[in-house]
Amino acid sequence: MADEVAKLLRLQSNADKEFKITVRNSVGTPTKFTSQLTGGHTRKGLFIYNASDDASGEVVWGGSDCDTAGMPIPQGALVEIPVLDSVAVDAVASTSVDIYLANTVSGEQCNLRILELA
Repeated sequence: MADEVAKLLRLQSNADKEFKITVRNSVGTPTKFTSQLTGGHTRKGLFIYNASDDASGEVVWGGSDCDTAGMPIPQGALVEIPVLDSVAVDAVASTSVDIYLANTVSGEQCNLRILELA
């Protein structure tokens, strides 16, 4: 746990506007994550920590079909989600994409911590 706390403190140093930790229980059905940043700042980073126990199944993230084609978030791992909340340099394509979370075991809940940096 001390390693995770140290890593979180290093992450926070990159957040010069806002740092938000959201507690979320993920279930079998993919659910869309909505940013919890309140200052209107551009999100610089998005990380998810899987604080679930062994019996809770695997957590996956991805598009709306993440329950069948998602990327895993291992138990006890802090995973950086490579998406931002801003407009691309060419001002045509947005780098903001919808993120969905799901548990691969029906009926189980996973305990997640979602960290946003601005």
